[in-house]
Amino acid sequence: MTVSTNQPNDRAWVEVDLDNLVENARAVRRAAPDAALRPMIKANGYGLGVHAVVRALEAVDPWGFGVATVDEGRELREFGIERPIVVFTPANATQLGALLEYDLRPVLDAPAVIRQWPSDRPYHCEIDTGMSRAGVRWDDATALAVVAASAPEGVFTHFHSPDEDGDTVALQLERLRAALNAFGDRPRLVHVCNSAGTWRVDDHFDLVRPGIFLYGGEIGNALPRPSPVVSVRARVMSLRRVPAGESVSYGAEWTADQETTVATLGIGYADGLPRAVQGRAAVLVRGRRFPLVGRVTMDMSMVNLGPSGSDEFVVGDVATVIGADGEGRITLDEFAAGAGTISYEILVGLGSRLPRHYSPS
Repeated sequence: MTVSTNQPNDRAWVEVDLDNLVENARAVRRAAPDAALRPMIKANGYGLGVHAVVRALEAVDPWGFGVATVDEGRELREFGIERPIVVFTPANATQLGALLEYDLRPVLDAPAVIRQWPSDRPYHCEIDTGMSRAGVRWDDATALAVVAASAPEGVFTHFHSPDEDGDTVALQLERLRAALNAFGDRPRLVHVCNSAGTWRVDDHFDLVRPGIFLYGGEIGNALPRPSPVVSVRARVMSLRRVPAGESVSYGAEWTADQETTVATLGIGYADGLPRAVQGRAAVLVRGRRFPLVGRVTMDMSMVNLGPSGSDEFVVGDVATVIGADGEGRITLDEFAAGAGTISYEILVGLGSRLPRHYSPS
C-alpha cells in the first residue's frame, strides 16, 4: 500500500476507506441473511464522520440506523435520512416531545415514561438479561406486563461478553425468551446481536445491530476479522540529532542511550493520540517501525528513527500511526492495545481538527 501524501497542508489526518466499511456491512449481512440490518452510527459514526458513513451504508439498504442520543437522531433527520432511527439511550419524559418531533424511535424502560408515549408511535424496550446497565429486568413480571400492554415495536437485549464467552450468550438468550413469554404476541422486531453476537448465535431474530466491526475493529479472537477502514497519518514536522544522554519531551522521561535522530510528528493528544502510548507503541515511516518516545504533547509527538535516521528521512515524510505503509501494518486494535484501551475509544477519540479524507470520495 502506498501512503497518501496528497494532503500537503495537513499536519495529520484520518483516511476512511468507505468501500471496506460497506464490505464489512455485507459480511454481517452474509452471516445473518434472515435478519434486517440496522447499523450503529452513534458518536459521529464512531468518530469517522456520520454523514459520510450513512451515505456509504445506504449501499446495503439497511432497515434503519441506531444512535445514542436525541441530538444524533435530529442531525440525521436534518441531513435527510428518512429510514427508522432508534435512539438507544433510555429516554426520560422531558425528551418525548423532541423524539416525536423528529420521528425517532426511543428506547423506553421506565413504566411511567412508557405510559406517556403515544400508543400509535413505535418504541423499543430493552430487556436486561445480565448487562445490568439499563432496561427492564427479565424477571420483573410487573414491569414486563406494562411493556407488553403497550405493544412496543421492538424488544432487545444486550450481550455483555459475546466477544469472550459463548456460555453467557446462551444464558442471556434463555432469559430473553423467558421474558418474551410475558407478551401475548411477540413484538414485531426482536434484536439481540451486536457485531460479535452476530457470529455467536444461530437465531438472529429480526434485526442485527453491528457497530465496531463495520469500522474495522476486531470482535474476538475466534471470530472473523473485518477489513481495515481507518488509517491515521501524521507528517514529520522536524528532524533533529539527539546526543547520547539527552532527554526528549516534558519530564525528561526518555533519554537517548546513543546518538540518534528524533522526528517530531504533527499529532498529539489533542488529536486523539493517547499519552499512554509513550514507550508502548510504534509508527511506520517508509514502511518501517519506529518507537514513539518521550511524553506525547498536546500537538506533537516524537519518534526515535535510530542512529542513521538523518540520512534516510526528511521533513515532510509521512508517519503511519494506524494503517499500512508498504509491507508494514499497524492495526487499529494493535494500536489500541499499545494505549491500554480498546478500538472504540481510539476511534471516537480522534480529534475534530484532524481532517477526514474519504475514499472513494
